[in-house]
Amino acid sequence: MLKNNKQIKLNNIYNMDCIDGMKRLPENSIDIAIADPPYNLSKGGNWKWDNSVDLPGMGGNWNKVMQSWDNMDLVDYFKFTLLWLKELKRVVKPTGSIWIHGTYHNIGIMNFAMQILDIEIINEVIWYKRNSFPNLSGRRLTASHETILWGHTGGSKKREYYFNYDNSKELIFPEDNLKQPGKQMRTVWDIPNNKKKEELKYGKHPTQKPIRLIERMLKISAKKGDVLLSPFCGAGTDCVAAKTLGLNYIAFELEQEYIDISKKRLEAVKLDKILNDSMYSTLNSKKKDRSIDNIEQITLSSLIIGNDKSNKEDVLTVDSKVNSISNDDCNNRIKEETIPSILKWTGSKRKQANKIAAYFPKYDRYFEPFLGGGAMLYLVGTPGSYANDIYLPLIEFWKLVQNDKDIIIQYYNDEWNKLQRNFPDYYYNVRDRFNKQPNGLDLSFLTRTCVNGIVRFNKDGKFNNSFHLSRKGMKPSTFANIVNKWNKRIQGVNFTNLDYREMLEMTKTGDVVYLDPPYAGSNNRYIENLDVDLFMNELEKLNKKDVKWLLSFDGQRGEDNLEYPVPENLYKRKIFLPNGNSTLNQVLNGEVKKVEESLYMNF
Repeated sequence: MLKNNKQIKLNNIYNMDCIDGMKRLPENSIDIAIADPPYNLSKGGNWKWDNSVDLPGMGGNWNKVMQSWDNMDLVDYFKFTLLWLKELKRVVKPTGSIWIHGTYHNIGIMNFAMQILDIEIINEVIWYKRNSFPNLSGRRLTASHETILWGHTGGSKKREYYFNYDNSKELIFPEDNLKQPGKQMRTVWDIPNNKKKEELKYGKHPTQKPIRLIERMLKISAKKGDVLLSPFCGAGTDCVAAKTLGLNYIAFELEQEYIDISKKRLEAVKLDKILNDSMYSTLNSKKKDRSIDNIEQITLSSLIIGNDKSNKEDVLTVDSKVNSISNDDCNNRIKEETIPSILKWTGSKRKQANKIAAYFPKYDRYFEPFLGGGAMLYLVGTPGSYANDIYLPLIEFWKLVQNDKDIIIQYYNDEWNKLQRNFPDYYYNVRDRFNKQPNGLDLSFLTRTCVNGIVRFNKDGKFNNSFHLSRKGMKPSTFANIVNKWNKRIQGVNFTNLDYREMLEMTKTGDVVYLDPPYAGSNNRYIENLDVDLFMNELEKLNKKDVKWLLSFDGQRGEDNLEYPVPENLYKRKIFLPNGNSTLNQVLNGEVKKVEESLYMNF
């Protein structure tokens, strides 16, 4: 087992040639290696960007990335491949795995070299990139895949490599239109090549892979605590995935620029032993206990809230008239329930959720691309549902509630007690900490203790709401009770941090989507303003796929018409749902105005 070698230490990236670096490693010291070697494709002259050349749909001429490390004589490239693969074979355990990226430029050489060195190929995986870059020359087919070779060092007569077969069957990959939960994983992986903002925040590498691709390799062929080797580190994606999923790592990289990027990415990884996607436990689709008890302590959290003095702040009152709504296509009348307030969120639909749910059609799978506080998910989500939000700390929070409820309960208890001892300064300590490293745990604490639960960010994306001096936060026992109820309710739900368009691509006939995007003119600064035209195009795409959807989008306040001109050809029904009085308007202007919100449906 590799511990801290005198020369090479765990969880470090070294600025050295990988062959020299691997020679310093003990034999059989690595559990898994992921190699993304130079593809040797930077040949054929330098392309330049010229935006004066008008290519249809492109807006200019594109360049070819030329890197010296990616341009070798064929014989030299083959020798180089044999050298680093020989060292890789020596250091990887017979129980371990080797994953090698490539394209048609080099994958044949990799295959041949592995056979020469007696590294048995377990599988050849095709990474299908459905959003691949278009072919500009018009002289060949559009390249839409890369090849990944999965091998082991034990040889064909002694196959000891680790393979988590159960994970390969049961894990759910929302972006993959080919992988079916509960079915064997095939050798074609449908994974878009786009990266999330945090993957490119500190810079990028010309051949950088999306982290979800690397995480899939780790989830099926590695265990928590294993040691990953990344001989061609690049921007550090292998190491970031390893740290996030509880592995150790060692990496080598020649370019200091990319080492600096990698280190910044690794420093930003937080809660790496907590916020993993239940990596080592399979996601089963067995039916969970769907019973629910009423939660008495509810806190409303919206800029527009009811003004009925008879309602206690911590109890959600639902209009009983919802039961009189006629809907012939109703999903067997979804039970009217009180929704626990686990997370305060501006624009929450807790007051309207039961009324909206009464209109739901029968459906196979439920999709919610703008999750927020999750009120609708609580009522209509079932195992196999998909819940998404672009704000990563929010999704981290929901995954904790789903997979690590004891951790978040203990965290809140500890932070609440610290607040009582250092009131109210400790709140601002947590707020500063969150703004330096946003995360789901601190978000839960802040939204339970800030003024009116308003999730507010400044122009720089920093959480800036103040402490609610008249209250000291929800008691830990109450918070624990609510977390336990939510934990039961959201088992089997797939939480994703994608652009909403990526989630909508996953839908098919028989699914239902509830959309509650930032309203026109919304000022939520943790997201970019919604491109309404693009959004309407997405609704049209859903219509063409015969996917049913419900949309909360605009409304009325008193005599003020706040409606947005949604194209009438997109929807079949539009209703207004009462949402109490505008308390904010009353405070600012002394006027009481009734608020109604629109609900659009395409069925």
